[in-house]
Amino acid sequence: MDDTLGGARRRGGGLAFAALIALAAALFALIALAACETAAPEPTPTPVNPAALLAESGDAMNALQSFRFRLAHNKDGTPLADGLAVSDAEGAVVSPDRISLEFSGTFGTFGVRSSVISIGADSYMTNPLNGNWESAASGVSPLAFFEPQSGIGAMMRSVENPTVVSASEDAVVLEGDLAVSVLAPILGGAATDGDVRVELTIAPESRHLEKAVITGRVTAAEADGLIRTITLWDFNAPISIDAPEPPSG
Repeated sequence: MDDTLGGARRRGGGLAFAALIALAAALFALIALAACETAAPEPTPTPVNPAALLAESGDAMNALQSFRFRLAHNKDGTPLADGLAVSDAEGAVVSPDRISLEFSGTFGTFGVRSSVISIGADSYMTNPLNGNWESAASGVSPLAFFEPQSGIGAMMRSVENPTVVSASEDAVVLEGDLAVSVLAPILGGAATDGDVRVELTIAPESRHLEKAVITGRVTAAEADGLIRTITLWDFNAPISIDAPEPPSG
């Protein structure tokens, strides 16, 4: 009787020990699996091809129907017409040939604020003295640069020696050199020879150009060290640009 009971106890103890060993082995396997999952390397992101991205961005900008923009300078401004220089500007573009622009700057030694609307070959500008809209010379229109099918697309395709500054899910920043001659139609004035440095921020998914920083002297009238920052947004937003109402009376 005692022998039978003792044998049963020994068998029960052996089974319990075996169960503990099995449980320990299972826990060890789970820990090892978790460690492997934690240590698994993240997928390597696809390297950015800057030349291909610039070409794709140029195509995306060419396809735009509308957008808004802002132009700022670290000092002085961009010559817009004889004696008139723009220091800050903000406006909108509607393809193929409509632009509205509000700007501040200088005319000679006087500070001015004014607005420009360009529709096709017709341009209108507010008189800085009384604020009334008047017909403006076609050369005043900045549409040559901000028209997506020509100005921006050409600029994107003309960047030389492009390199990647940074890349994330939100933005890819490229920099490179741009011949000043490419910017001549933008300013409507005589440009100098040589290159300027550009830094371009591009949205990875849409390929839209969101910001361009242009460093360097573009026209003979500008000071050295001039930096232009162009910001773009509201891509393909519903924007209306119409000819201004003539002043009453």
